[in-house]
Amino acid sequence: MASLSQASGKDKAKQLRQRIDASVDSLAKAVDDVRASETFQRFLEVQARFHKYSWHNCFLICMQRPDATQVAGYRTWQKLGRQVCKGERGIMIFAPRPFKREVEHENGDTEKVEGIYFRAVHVFDVAQTDGEDLPTVDVPTIEAAADGLLASLERVCVNRGVKLDYGKLDGGRYGVSKRGTVEVDNSHPTGQQAKTLAHELAHEALHWEDKGPFTRSLAELEAESVAYVVCLHFGLDTEVRSSRYIALWDGDSKALRASLERIANTARDIIDDVEALGARKAVA
Repeated sequence: MASLSQASGKDKAKQLRQRIDASVDSLAKAVDDVRASETFQRFLEVQARFHKYSWHNCFLICMQRPDATQVAGYRTWQKLGRQVCKGERGIMIFAPRPFKREVEHENGDTEKVEGIYFRAVHVFDVAQTDGEDLPTVDVPTIEAAADGLLASLERVCVNRGVKLDYGKLDGGRYGVSKRGTVEVDNSHPTGQQAKTLAHELAHEALHWEDKGPFTRSLAELEAESVAYVVCLHFGLDTEVRSSRYIALWDGDSKALRASLERIANTARDIIDDVEALGARKAVA
């Protein structure tokens, strides 16, 4: 017969899993609501007009205009209701041009040949244009204070052997995971920092070991879902930010539920680690 403490431990684990499942269900609904909104649909329609550039062209864009965010050709900007400003210098990239031609051999036979050549074209960043505002999906910064949760997560980093660095990050990033080191932008409120740190700890636990193939979109969905569950458990509600963030990474309720076990197990481990440190009220 199981001891009273063993039974209590099992009950606690069961209750925690039920709360985690309920949290993921709530997040899944919020994500689908974001995706179904008119604003998000308009955003997707506009984003579909932007070409996905090769790594080589991305490198060329970065070299010529490091601060570029949204790049398109002259006519594409016109179709989006914006005009390239007078005097702006284009960003040179290489565009593929397929061709077909007939080649005549010495014996008189002809052969159809297909191939691709590349020619230089010019594109422009949104900052070089003027006109109608592009539709956006606002992913708000968490303005709440969560000093206690942040301090507890810092101690989790120490216990797990994960190095934590604070500082101003570029490119609009809030945090980054580097396999054994995480960086968090500390120019935001402590609630945002706590959510970011939980997100990066999830990356450290889930996405640096060989645990099966996954895409960047799936990795972001899982890490953000874990952060949401952990923060909600300790009283910090990040649903608005997390649901929009996941939607922008092509996540939906189906993908969330497909990753439920990985999300639940990782969130439970972080929650257990925080509580083992004696944190009872992690949110200030």
